[in-house]
Amino acid sequence: MAVAPLILIANPGSASRKYALFRAKKIVAELHFEYRDERVICTLTHNGSRVELPVELPTLKDATSHVVQFFKDQHILTDETPIGAIGLRVVAPGAFFLQHRQLDEAAISQLEALEARAPLHIKATLTELRLLRRHFPHTPIFGLSDSAFHHTKPDYAWNYGITLADADQFDIKRFGYHGLSVGAAVESLRKAHKLAPKTVVCHMGSGISVTAVHEGQSHDTTMGYSPLEGPLMATRSGSVDYSAIQALKEARGFSTSELETYLNAQSGLLGLGGSSDVRELLQREAHGDHYAALALKTFVYSIQKAIGQMSAALGGMDLLVLTGTIGERSAPIRQRLVAGLGYLDFFVETKANHHCTDPQEATIISRLAHSRPVYVVPTNEATEMARHLQELLK
Repeated sequence: MAVAPLILIANPGSASRKYALFRAKKIVAELHFEYRDERVICTLTHNGSRVELPVELPTLKDATSHVVQFFKDQHILTDETPIGAIGLRVVAPGAFFLQHRQLDEAAISQLEALEARAPLHIKATLTELRLLRRHFPHTPIFGLSDSAFHHTKPDYAWNYGITLADADQFDIKRFGYHGLSVGAAVESLRKAHKLAPKTVVCHMGSGISVTAVHEGQSHDTTMGYSPLEGPLMATRSGSVDYSAIQALKEARGFSTSELETYLNAQSGLLGLGGSSDVRELLQREAHGDHYAALALKTFVYSIQKAIGQMSAALGGMDLLVLTGTIGERSAPIRQRLVAGLGYLDFFVETKANHHCTDPQEATIISRLAHSRPVYVVPTNEATEMARHLQELLK
């Protein structure tokens, strides 16, 4: 009996690189590269166990070149093991990338044409794509859109207050992102029969977005043309008044490129508190650091406002979902976040919240019978990406 070929999922994020091997619908192994204490670490998940592998990589960008060898060193992948297809997460503005599609020459040309509009995100995608093509020259690569989940938004949730002629001609719309994460959370809740008609999903990682989900479909989301819009994030400013940005650009003498870098990589928690790591800020706050305390208060407050905004978009909400690294791991941030949502009838059960630090399935942390449900749902973008890739391969 022939063995089904493997598929490789590549998910280059702003603060991590994730790779996963699947056979059919079953995950075989995962590699997760991220920074810890200013060095790159690699975690392998395989056969129900999770181990940290020794790595010496200067930056996360170097991870791609070592993925195949790491899998081979662990005897998970061999020269005789075929990889039938690769799925790559694509974060790009434009109607063209509102659907999953094969990254052929035409699609790559579209990405390259968009690079000037969103250089920080598309450059990372193109870099990953070129590395994958170098290692897998004969394997088809598919772009799995981080915006596709949001294609169900109503027409009035797409537009900025600019003329429709310009918006249509120049493809300037509120496309939204984190769709793979939100879609994965929705699918997980649906399978567990826990999805509610009016659900708000907060993805809290290095990027932050809040999405209004109506009957399992995206109704609106806080990210817009780029992943910069919305609440304050780890290193991204979130939404800023255009006039304030112009004033900043003139005062600092920034070029357009320098301004883009400043807003995406030097702002947010890092800009306010001097660190993009919530754990470090919590420690410093406990020792009386005013800037850390201010950064965390501003961070939580901006997400609370976004939840209110998405609740209004839905006409109320039945269920709150927290996902992403911070959403899954940081009990203190969850406690503070939900503490401001009593007016929506959400209350955390302190003990359940405290013990939820690395959930493997949807876990309720709200007060039973005294609160609308609050679930912590582990981000499973890899499985969601594999699901979409297998649909494309049918």
